[in-house]
Amino acid sequence: MENTKILLLDDREENLISLRAILNRDDIEIFATTSPNEALRLVWENEIAVALVDVQMPGMDGFEFAETLFSNPKTREILVVFVTAISKETTYAVRGLKTGAIDYLYKPLDPYITNAKVDSLIRLARSQKEIREKNRLLENYATIVINSPDMIATVEPETGKIASINPSIQTILGLSPANVTGGTILDLLVDPLNSELREVLVKRTYASGDTIVVEDRFFGRLRQPVWLELRIMYRNRLLFVNLHDIEKRKAHERALMDAQAQAEKARKVKEAFLANMSHEIRTPLNGIIGLGNLLSATELSQSQRDLLEMLQQSSGSLLNILNDILDISKIDEGKFSIIPASTDLRSLGKGIVDLMKFKADEKRLEIRLDIDPKIPGSILVDGMRLTQILLNLVGNALKFTHEGNIQVKFEYVSEVQQGHKIKFHVNDTGIGMSSEQIANIFSEYGQATENTSRQYGGTGLGLTISQKLTRLMGGELEVNSRLNGGSQFFFTLVLQESQEKANDNRTPIAFQDLPTFEGQRVLVAEDNPVNALLLKKYLRTWGLVATLVENGKDAVDVLREQQFDLIILDTRMPEMDGFQTARYARQELAVTTPILSLSATVLPEEVRQAFESGMNDALSKPFEPEKLHNKINHLLSLNA
Repeated sequence: MENTKILLLDDREENLISLRAILNRDDIEIFATTSPNEALRLVWENEIAVALVDVQMPGMDGFEFAETLFSNPKTREILVVFVTAISKETTYAVRGLKTGAIDYLYKPLDPYITNAKVDSLIRLARSQKEIREKNRLLENYATIVINSPDMIATVEPETGKIASINPSIQTILGLSPANVTGGTILDLLVDPLNSELREVLVKRTYASGDTIVVEDRFFGRLRQPVWLELRIMYRNRLLFVNLHDIEKRKAHERALMDAQAQAEKARKVKEAFLANMSHEIRTPLNGIIGLGNLLSATELSQSQRDLLEMLQQSSGSLLNILNDILDISKIDEGKFSIIPASTDLRSLGKGIVDLMKFKADEKRLEIRLDIDPKIPGSILVDGMRLTQILLNLVGNALKFTHEGNIQVKFEYVSEVQQGHKIKFHVNDTGIGMSSEQIANIFSEYGQATENTSRQYGGTGLGLTISQKLTRLMGGELEVNSRLNGGSQFFFTLVLQESQEKANDNRTPIAFQDLPTFEGQRVLVAEDNPVNALLLKKYLRTWGLVATLVENGKDAVDVLREQQFDLIILDTRMPEMDGFQTARYARQELAVTTPILSLSATVLPEEVRQAFESGMNDALSKPFEPEKLHNKINHLLSLNA
């Protein structure tokens, strides 16, 4: 049997090498390329049956490539399977299927699943090729192929009466040709009044001369419905109909739809869990951090300030862990955005080293920063996410290094067409890792060894989130290490030089030193007593007259009697939550006062819900007092 020709298209050569290794079989002839344009030439010159196409590629992505194939009669029959590492979100699957693709493969590829799907695709491709050959015979007024595995019939156009049908009807539907000949083909349908075939006959769409393809359900053995694909061609005043059993394909489609429904249900459950978890942890955490801010504004002994510093460090660590969990979830669902801005890499690097120096001093380690002078002064990069990556790497280096030094190095590699290639290093002289340990460190919740978490602490999320963020920025986090020989983590990014001056980092202003809003009236609805106490303290320090209530229902009662310059609503409260309160105030009480949402979750859906309910702005807990002050200042200006 002739080998099946398969096209592999991926812009990364290493992915093509991996796919070749998985599909190394005698019955397959592989054509591989990293260029979509080269791939189009290959499919034009070769009879490609199956194309495994990467989704994300520069220039022409996988969806556009597939659309190009299906727009050309010569290549539209190629079976396209998308290979992706983006997300299993329903939006991507539906978009791919709408382009004409029949399935997805998700990276990292499982060799067994990949080979099983390729086997299925080869069988499907061969089956479709057989059908196409039979249709060509029909187009050339060939005689009905008696031994065809498909049902082949001639039908009178006006009446739908079956003039002839081959013996395959016995195999597929359990009926003899003699019993159905002379009857109408509509009599074999499960729902003839609502069938596509009936539409073809009634509207005479077959008269155009084109091959018409419809799918319909027929009664099979024991009156069980069977899905058949009908290819209908009008020749010599007869309809030539090829009926192919697609029950297995339909079962696969149903299974895929069920899987998509289950995935959507799981996504909503996960989203609800994350929202609840975020709320339940961030609410008390906001109280802890806020009380620390209030304590820092009082007179304290040195020992008390030391304890307060440890309290703030611990709450900050807990917040970082929570943010890592939520960031991973958003990246996996494709809801995470990288936002480049003008950034001074020298200031960024200095800020990281200054922040981690106290920890290095505690362990009597040297931490130094080396920045290549060739690096431009202002670079377009998401500075917050780059900082997050480097802080994770430096934190790990400090954790696993007991003597020696930590080096943070920014190396200018070269100038390229897209910008400047810059390599970021974090090197240490710590305990290092074996090759077996390295294999596990980038997996979610993975640790180098089972004892690592017990001995050194940590969740195993830091390197996972760093790797995911690096990939979103166009790089790949790599590591060189050996046991007792230190570790070198590094990644390379191609970044553009910015014409704007980078924003300088500045020290946050203490809440008691912020400008006041004398005499402005604020209504606050907050059910958590600690958070209510914090808000009351902040607002009164800033000269605001605050009225506090415990839930949305009480807030509505107060709004019926009094007017305010600003309303602050917690989103999750008993009896009436913040969204319901805002909606009621806008629609029933016609309140136009600016409303600020305070939420203990950071999910974008909750921010969107806040705006849809009539709120003007949103702030997530735990918040810095200065950010709350800025929000209040902005919203009060709306009254001017």
